[in-house]
Amino acid sequence: MEYSLLIAVGFLLLFFPCVDCISDFDWALKMHSNRANDITPWEVKKRSRIHMANAQDGCGASIPYEMIIEVLQWLPVKSVFRFRAVCRSWAVLLSSDEFRCLHMTAAKDARRQAPPPQLLYISPTTTFDSTTVYSCSFSPSSSSNRPRDRGDLLFTIEGARGNCVEVVTPVPCRGLTLLYDAIGAAFYICNTATRAATRLPASTEERAARSAAGLGFDAQTDEYKVVRLISRLCHQEDMVRCEIYTPGGRSGDRWRPPAGGVPLSLHQFVYAAVKNAELNKLPPVFANGCLHWLMRPASFTTTPSVAVVSFSVTEETFTCLRSPPFWVPGAPPIRYGLSKEQLVEMDDQLCLVRDTRNTILYANVLEIWKLPDYSSGDWLLSHRINLSSHLARDLRESQILRVIGCFGINSSSPRKKIVITTSKHKIFDKYQKMVHTYDPRSEALETILSITETHSTPYYGPPSSRFSFIQDTLAPVHKTDEEIALSSDLAKVTGEILLRLPAKAVIHSKFVCKQWFRLIESENFIQSYFQHKNMDKRPKVMLLVKGTGQLAFSFSPLNKCLQEAPSNSTLLDTKVVCSKPCHGLNLVSTKTRDYLCNPCTGFHRGYSLGPSLLQSKAEEHAFTVGNKNVGLTFDPLTHQHVMVAIFYRQKDFKSRQYDLTCTLRWCNSRDRPQRSSVPPLPVNDMPPAYVEGMLYWMSEPRLGRSCEWTIVSFNLATRIFDVVPCPSWFARWNSRNCCRAFVVELEGVLCAVLADPVAEKLDVWKLERGQWGRAVTIHLEAYPDYSLKTSVVVPLAVDRDYGSILLNTGRKIGLYDPVEQAIENLYSLDQVPVVRIDMSSTSSAAEMNRMDSKMIPCVPMLYEESLACYTRVPKKQLLW
Repeated sequence: MEYSLLIAVGFLLLFFPCVDCISDFDWALKMHSNRANDITPWEVKKRSRIHMANAQDGCGASIPYEMIIEVLQWLPVKSVFRFRAVCRSWAVLLSSDEFRCLHMTAAKDARRQAPPPQLLYISPTTTFDSTTVYSCSFSPSSSSNRPRDRGDLLFTIEGARGNCVEVVTPVPCRGLTLLYDAIGAAFYICNTATRAATRLPASTEERAARSAAGLGFDAQTDEYKVVRLISRLCHQEDMVRCEIYTPGGRSGDRWRPPAGGVPLSLHQFVYAAVKNAELNKLPPVFANGCLHWLMRPASFTTTPSVAVVSFSVTEETFTCLRSPPFWVPGAPPIRYGLSKEQLVEMDDQLCLVRDTRNTILYANVLEIWKLPDYSSGDWLLSHRINLSSHLARDLRESQILRVIGCFGINSSSPRKKIVITTSKHKIFDKYQKMVHTYDPRSEALETILSITETHSTPYYGPPSSRFSFIQDTLAPVHKTDEEIALSSDLAKVTGEILLRLPAKAVIHSKFVCKQWFRLIESENFIQSYFQHKNMDKRPKVMLLVKGTGQLAFSFSPLNKCLQEAPSNSTLLDTKVVCSKPCHGLNLVSTKTRDYLCNPCTGFHRGYSLGPSLLQSKAEEHAFTVGNKNVGLTFDPLTHQHVMVAIFYRQKDFKSRQYDLTCTLRWCNSRDRPQRSSVPPLPVNDMPPAYVEGMLYWMSEPRLGRSCEWTIVSFNLATRIFDVVPCPSWFARWNSRNCCRAFVVELEGVLCAVLADPVAEKLDVWKLERGQWGRAVTIHLEAYPDYSLKTSVVVPLAVDRDYGSILLNTGRKIGLYDPVEQAIENLYSLDQVPVVRIDMSSTSSAAEMNRMDSKMIPCVPMLYEESLACYTRVPKKQLLW
């Protein structure tokens, strides 16, 4: 038999004679020799059922398939994928469910004799719109013998909002890892070895206040199950619920309730378990065929006699496990601070970790208790880790300490090591994450990874876990029905056609069928549509006209307005100010309300950011409305637009006294506007500029102590205001200086504009690499309609093809040629025909007053073609 295997190995190496394959086969032969006499009859029977072509392609016709299987089942996943390219019959064999089961069984045995597994950790990308998955060895850097500060990139999960993605299963469940995106309220299942990942369908539960989910495996049906416990704030009979999702299961691509539901007698325990999981970021642990949630005594009046809620994944029933001996049933529980206990799976047993730091014991000891027998329910002390030594300083000083598992348990390598992760807050939303290994025999502690990352979660609480183990298995990752439908050739062709349609036509196409609805609603299509429609980056102009419904305005394309003369029925009867597009949406502000709009689809949502407390009359020009200054920015962490509103409560130019407030409003949240810190300087009445996640205002030199023009910046990520010096060309303001300064965004760069009404010119400066440089000087002396003495002229955009600059006065739109210093009028609102009005009636007098020179009948705005919008019901963001 061994001689035949050597022949088989030689035959295989003819196809892939590389170093990796040779080492892989050395390992496979070693595993076969160690297990040659341990093959069970069940395995032989299962191997005999492996279906495949009978070597019709001439690949390995002289070698029995049993012999090939005996070798290939011991190979790593990477080599199995490589050998699928040998021939068609091997591709069928190595892709079959039977071979996958054999490989997973062999891998489980091999892990007990293999080198230590690798560590998995996830990290957000720079744009926070996807998550990268890394691997790291359980050993320090070989070059410096210091902790690693990075790992090896494995793959990227697109669509997972990186900074709010957390690892739900620190120990993979038979090769699969469960992730959760707190912003998108979406679960992901991935197999790190095969680089496969899938997003689970959304839950149907809309009233969930808290939830806690875990991944388990049903040994009877060979199915994975995601089990989610849900608790509600309202105290009803169904205040706790459970739902199950089975990837690729017979129950369909949907969440369903368990067979027996949640017993009414266990509602209070399930509620306490979910609450503890949420507050302390403690996911359930899968061990012995059950998922386990740890309760917290503080949820009860007195300490209960049970500590763990257990759910059998096979039988789908609930039960409770006894509390550990250090719990005193009936005693008053400790009700402050984070939980000092957690569950973990070690040595294929359920364990409980007790952290005695900062407790009344003052022991600085980490205790690990195990539950070897479920029937007796007795917890036994397995390990005590002393945290008082000098080497354990990082463990002792960390705010959060978690044990995620162990490795190295086998006869040939009895050096068992326990893996411990720590998290320590540094500054703002920065945390230092470290991974340590602890040897119980030598009591040696070794730090293998140290990284600093950002954690910005929608709710206060400890940062979530981002670490797990990697298991080298062929565990399947089943695609959802939506993924299968969207990956078909028909869906791809349909998507290419829809990309070329106008936005409103695409919205109407959602109602053709369910498949089209899923395609158009998918985030990938929305992003692809935005990129396809705006790849030329040419400015697109639309006009705001009077609305026909409850909304005071509507949108009309500029080309249509050029072809049709406007009438009084389309003229605005209220003053509005429009922002430039920010990630596909525009901000339209009136004196009393602010609206988030998509001009392409007609989407709009109104917000009340609070009344202006200043009753004095605001300055009148085309770019101000009331005594407020509102800007639109975008939060890349939560993928939400955010309104930043500055209100003046006092503004006195004579005494230079002022008082202002600042509020923030997340556009997809039902919460009230949040109070924010105030700017360090007063800001003028011109709209802010949005550039790469930052908002910029020009200061008001007529208020406060400083008479210099300074740019005020706001960073949404840190919620901190700062100042940026203006170009040195900007002179100090004085009462005889008639110049006006403001900021704009041109070609993605922050620009400062100095308008000189005496010289009738605009000096535009741009900030690149931290240095100011003159961008262009716009001469307006030959065009009285654009005179700076009578109006404010704002550069809106630059045409990249011709270099022309789009100018806006609020009543006129023109293209300025910097070479010829000439302006081509695109649209003039002064040409709007005004009907004759009978001055004898009161209503006619009011109508004439509406058409005075200060009223702008139409407002031009830049827009981006997109499908962006917000649903009426915000997604739930809590997992634990």
